[in-house]
Amino acid sequence: MKKSVFLTIFLFTFLFVPISALADETLGGFQFDAKESSHPLDRVNSKGEVTKYEDYSNKNLTFINETKSFQGSGELNPIFVGDLLNKGFLETTQPLVKDVTTNEVAPFVVIGPDGRTRVENTTVFPYSAITYISLEWADGSRGSCTGTLIGIDRVLTNGHCVVNPTTQRGIVSATVYPGVSGSTALFGSYNAIDYYVTSHWINTGAISQDYAVLVLSPSNGRHAGERAGYAGIRQVTNILNQSIGIYGYPGDLIRRDGAINQYGMHGNVASEDSQVAYYTIDTAPGQSGSAMLNTSNQVIGVHSSGFSDRNGNPVRNGGPKMSSFMFEFVANALN
Repeated sequence: MKKSVFLTIFLFTFLFVPISALADETLGGFQFDAKESSHPLDRVNSKGEVTKYEDYSNKNLTFINETKSFQGSGELNPIFVGDLLNKGFLETTQPLVKDVTTNEVAPFVVIGPDGRTRVENTTVFPYSAITYISLEWADGSRGSCTGTLIGIDRVLTNGHCVVNPTTQRGIVSATVYPGVSGSTALFGSYNAIDYYVTSHWINTGAISQDYAVLVLSPSNGRHAGERAGYAGIRQVTNILNQSIGIYGYPGDLIRRDGAINQYGMHGNVASEDSQVAYYTIDTAPGQSGSAMLNTSNQVIGVHSSGFSDRNGNPVRNGGPKMSSFMFEFVANALN
């Protein structure tokens, strides 16, 4: 289908959930000065501090195209997180999800019959490494995204889950819960103490740059990835027609269940360009940041956005794939 058919692009931000238990730490006041950045892949942290691309880039990464997965110890540290849903779902005061023709938040992104199924056992890898992320912004608005553990203390998610490029403001708090099922975080909770996005995301809000890496503190002497495991990342070029799985925490089904559960679906990449992959796999707000998992359960991209036709009907979803540019940024953020 030609690009001209797709009138509207949605950035799926958050499953809008009031949060009663957030991290004690704050991520710092985000103050970004674009003059400090000179390269699209300059790394910007939670305080808005810029690390130059030439300073962090490891040219040896050009000879590496993947990192290893780890299935984790499986040590459980269950905590109940149903209190996140006590007051229902609130609409954020910072909506990034808009139909540009109506200025309305996209109601859903299920394409045709809903193909998503619930993950019954989230103690099994890779589902154990799929994380529910609760978020708070400086103005007090709250929400959630999905992320994937890609290291013992690193989570890959969307850029729009941590920095709003329109306002250039960042979150002040985030808590990560791996392998949630039945509103129980089976591997505990972990506070985000930092995050990284590209300067190009902040400056442009481009879908190709809609990725971020969270840095987590340990909990009870263990890192999240030690318990729940983590997925390796793999650099890709052409992934047309390849099978991928997208799993996360969709708000529509959580509202239906009255509990936080993990859902997902497999499908093929329907089209792509050099940096973004497109598919008709069903998603919903709350699944922002869900990994594109290949058949080896490696992360080859991250779900970000939905596209509608002239009548506002959802027709495809998409997100940045693990191009050489994304791989270099994310791999360096693991160090």
